[in-house]
Amino acid sequence: MTKPFSSGVLMTLSTIFVLHPMMYGAVLTVLTVPWDPTNPLSPHTTYPINPSAEVKIVLGATVPSAVGSADSYTVTWSFGDGSSNVTFPLTNPYDISTTHQYPASAGTGTAWTATVTVMDTNTGATGTANYYVTQAKNVLSSRVNVAIDSGLWYMHQTMWRSSTVVGGNTVQWGGWDTQIHPCNLVNGQAYDCASYGVVNAENVQAFEVSGHSATGPATDPYADDVARGLARMFASLASQPNNNQKYLYDPAAVNYGCSTGYPDTNGNCPAGATKIFYNPGATSCTSPPCNFIFDGNSNSQMIFSNDGSGETIYTTGPFMDALVGTGTPNATAPTGVAGVQGQTYKNIVQDMLDWYSSCQYGNDVDPGNPAFPGQTRGAGNSASGGGWLYGCQQGDDNSTSQWAAIGLIGASRGFGIPVPPAVKDFNNVWVTNAQDVQHPTPTGPDPFLIGDDFGSFGYRGSLYYSNAWGPFATTPSAMVQMSLDGIGRTDNTVFGAGSNAPDQRFNNAETFYADNFCNNPGNGANYAPRAYTYGMFSFTKAMLLHDPGGVLNPIQYLRTQTPNVFTGNPNVPPNSIDWYAAQSAANGGQDACDGVAQTLVGLQQSDGHWTGNDYYYLQMPFETAWSIIMLKKTVFVSCVNNLAGRGSASGPLTNLSWSAQTNATGYAVLRSSQNGGPYSQVGTTNLTSYRDTNSGLVDGNTYYYVVQPLQGTTEVCQSNQATILVP
Repeated sequence: MTKPFSSGVLMTLSTIFVLHPMMYGAVLTVLTVPWDPTNPLSPHTTYPINPSAEVKIVLGATVPSAVGSADSYTVTWSFGDGSSNVTFPLTNPYDISTTHQYPASAGTGTAWTATVTVMDTNTGATGTANYYVTQAKNVLSSRVNVAIDSGLWYMHQTMWRSSTVVGGNTVQWGGWDTQIHPCNLVNGQAYDCASYGVVNAENVQAFEVSGHSATGPATDPYADDVARGLARMFASLASQPNNNQKYLYDPAAVNYGCSTGYPDTNGNCPAGATKIFYNPGATSCTSPPCNFIFDGNSNSQMIFSNDGSGETIYTTGPFMDALVGTGTPNATAPTGVAGVQGQTYKNIVQDMLDWYSSCQYGNDVDPGNPAFPGQTRGAGNSASGGGWLYGCQQGDDNSTSQWAAIGLIGASRGFGIPVPPAVKDFNNVWVTNAQDVQHPTPTGPDPFLIGDDFGSFGYRGSLYYSNAWGPFATTPSAMVQMSLDGIGRTDNTVFGAGSNAPDQRFNNAETFYADNFCNNPGNGANYAPRAYTYGMFSFTKAMLLHDPGGVLNPIQYLRTQTPNVFTGNPNVPPNSIDWYAAQSAANGGQDACDGVAQTLVGLQQSDGHWTGNDYYYLQMPFETAWSIIMLKKTVFVSCVNNLAGRGSASGPLTNLSWSAQTNATGYAVLRSSQNGGPYSQVGTTNLTSYRDTNSGLVDGNTYYYVVQPLQGTTEVCQSNQATILVP
């Protein structure tokens, strides 16, 4: 009996297997990778790299009905462009792919239908499937599409697959273990050799944000990959009883800056200055010590990553995000230890949120806490607020804390699980104490490695850095934590405000990162943000999850308070750059340097993967998944990307439309008169269209719209921007 391809598509595929495979003329099931799983006819992109040559693309396909068969098969690809067919023997039913260069001379808009045919040479049974391709212009979006296609297929090719029996049921599962593949050698050092289970979570999430789901459709071969990867993920989780969390100080009382200048390392403001409290309304622990048992679902257990890395604080967050990315909170884990198997995804994410909450550091020894006199602020004692280190309640570390933050944000935005106020209040203290505000200008011989970078964030305190977790990793990591805490952009005179708001923490961090954004990547991860995939991934999350006051407000244009950093492109706001889509002159643009998208396109290897763009080699096996997620310009889910509309002078009004997003319960519609926002909500709808008749529209003006899909009442992501002229 032919094995089903995926437990998630068993019902559908079983109807195909009613004919015995030995019957002459039986039909084989052949699946090609769809660009958009919800629209099997959507074409993949190709583009000309010069007038006579097209980019080489990969055409991915599988033949699941040949899995487990001892028969011989041949695979034939017909490309639909008049070129010769390619035929080869089947060696792996999960990979019957080929590569091809379509004719560049065909012209933009030319469409081709490639056909793959598989024949069982023992029985004569055949199966075919189509792969749709269209030629686009050689622009950034085309290059991104091809990079994503190639990256996803690389992950598909490098997955191992098996099955296991759980509770009497056969569960199809598999995953990624980079130790079974050749390690890259760089200067004699082996790279890409980590075997930590969290790589399964990151890879699953990369498929999910690209629209591929464990539940199908059955025509999508990646559905099997996601289902197997999820099953493998649960085997990397462990559970334990809830523990007690104790906080020893009032977070409202110690979280401060100064009215002029900045606190010294003893926490003192300059003469004549007064303390400016950043979170005076915090009421989570007004009479310390404060004890908590975090157990949001009242099941008396917590769940955390047990993936073999020994770094549970680092690795639990990605598991949370991958589960949130499924969009199926009521699905249940088919594998795992007691306390995991059979639990709903939402309960598992809740238990992981409880674990992070219980593991937050609560014994602050910052000088603002009178219970611990004589301490210095941010001097690397790993005890300067409510962050996370390597173990539960161990200390503070900006490298690890961002993974807690991203998991908690995903739980909140994707599954509607509230983050306890105490967690945000105490983390807010760490954000304050970890930011370098002591040195307004660099003063060392090596300013990117010395704690003198105003606005940046240290590794374990504002004045303590680490080469492996340099400022271009720790600064955006702290910005992700700001998104958790609701800290974002505030009024600043450089950007046209009448005065500066007391809280400039986000603005100063953004300025530091922006001022160094275009540093030459050839100088390495400690000197250049775009040379550091780990840091770029943190930065991308910070931009997309920017959340001032708890309102999702993604940032399109990275901005700086420093003049003349970004020059040459008159189409963007002053002192800013499109952090994602910027293109230098070398790539046809007018920007000071390439943004994240073009940078990643340029770093991709010929077989579709990314590696070698990190300071620390253990990060490198994750680069492919991180790069795909960044290129998709979303964090948790595949977001609306085809928002469009037109304006009418009759009213005036605008009409918007978009495709439905899976699991969305509604959509918030936002509008701005400025390219890139900020946007203001003009309405909500349960439909995939909206007519904006709100006051404020003026004939002859251009307006910029986005939609934010809702899950419940919470925004999970932001769509592309639609530019609409009211005639």
